[in-house]
Amino acid sequence: MLNVFYMVSFGLDKSKLKTFKKTEKQILSEIKPSTKQISYEKKIVDKIIKKINNISGKHKNAILAGSFARGTNLKDSKDFDIFVLYSPDDVSDQTFVEEGLALGKNVFKGYFWEKAYSQHPYIRGIIDGYKVEVVPAYDISDLTNLKSAVDRTPHHQHFLQKNLKSSQKDDVRLLKYFLKKINCYGSDSHYEGFAGYLCELLVLYYKDFLGVLQAVSNWKLPVKIAVVGEQHKYLDDFNESFVVIDPVDKNRNVASAVSTTTVSRFILAARTFLQNPTTDFFRKRAVRQLTYHQLVGVVDTVPVVVAQAKVKNMLSDIVWSKLKSLKKKLNSFLESQGFVVLKSNVYYAENDDYAYVFLMLNSQEIPTLKKQMGPLVSDIANADNFINNSRCFLGPFVEDDVFYVIKQTQKTNVKQILQDFSYNPFEDLVFYVDKEIRDLYLKNTDVTQYFSWFLLRKEAFLL
Repeated sequence: MLNVFYMVSFGLDKSKLKTFKKTEKQILSEIKPSTKQISYEKKIVDKIIKKINNISGKHKNAILAGSFARGTNLKDSKDFDIFVLYSPDDVSDQTFVEEGLALGKNVFKGYFWEKAYSQHPYIRGIIDGYKVEVVPAYDISDLTNLKSAVDRTPHHQHFLQKNLKSSQKDDVRLLKYFLKKINCYGSDSHYEGFAGYLCELLVLYYKDFLGVLQAVSNWKLPVKIAVVGEQHKYLDDFNESFVVIDPVDKNRNVASAVSTTTVSRFILAARTFLQNPTTDFFRKRAVRQLTYHQLVGVVDTVPVVVAQAKVKNMLSDIVWSKLKSLKKKLNSFLESQGFVVLKSNVYYAENDDYAYVFLMLNSQEIPTLKKQMGPLVSDIANADNFINNSRCFLGPFVEDDVFYVIKQTQKTNVKQILQDFSYNPFEDLVFYVDKEIRDLYLKNTDVTQYFSWFLLRKEAFLL
């Protein structure tokens, strides 16, 4: 039984319902694959699965999962997720990995392929222009005996085939496209966005695309959802700010990868669209790239730091993981030195030789002197230690009931201070500061578009 209960205070004005429906129809005609396309793609999938099932090995069979299997895929989607099922009683964990990789390589004979990693390695590649993942998984009937995260996939497939109505599949497509347009869609951890499965569950819970948007417009964090009514009692077991319990596994939060920023952007975008539900919302907003002379004006007035990391021949998943870690460490380091990081973000295009972290600061310089608080005067043990061991320009001295010192900083410019930044998860890391960014801008034209986005004054859908 599905639990569907929500209250709406902000919603679509009835006078705009006709416009909304017209927009739905127009956008759906643009994003929904044709019958001819679906038939063509089904032949490709059937051919791959037939090949897998004809390969000798301990696997039981192969199944198609994901949006194409469930009929919720978008026209421009070129991804097939194929899961090769093994019985946990028939193979050891080592055989499972070894045979899964060997089978995957066999599937991609004559095509491009690469090894990728989830909880275990698998093979992915390109066949006839389509991205195909061949993922080994254990065929487990009881998820309390789960051996890897991908073992849930056949259960997701069964649940949605049973509960998602045919009419709701187009609503899922609309929701996915909406999230794509506001840069909130993507199951990979670096996107921190909504996965396709999560979109399907939201449509299932809120009935349709309009129901999702009206509910989301009124979300206040934390948001906790139990799609299956019987799971409502488990909601308090989760501490995250956004929770959607997996209908097939009460211990899993489907929304765990979605960041608070992503949820908030979705809330704002839903409200914005419902106020004016026209096709204009979905049209690409051209962000004018900064010319060189405009860039000069920016870097002369806005303190920006760009970290360039060499990532040639690295797997994209590893690049993203290290890039996010670098961003976090840079933020912490600069703020510990007295800077205020106003905005930061990462940029990486798959297969590029370089990846970037952009940071906007409050200043390129920090003061020469800064005041630092010490212990309470009444804190005898720490007070004595502070008095005897403080290295400072002035102090310790007392104000009210607290010790203070004035410390002198030898390095005040951000470029100088970054020389002491020791964390480097990449082969090569270079910092561009102030006027050096002009050289980067001229040297790497691929960065120019993202730099323009980084300096965008509003969320794109608010323009």
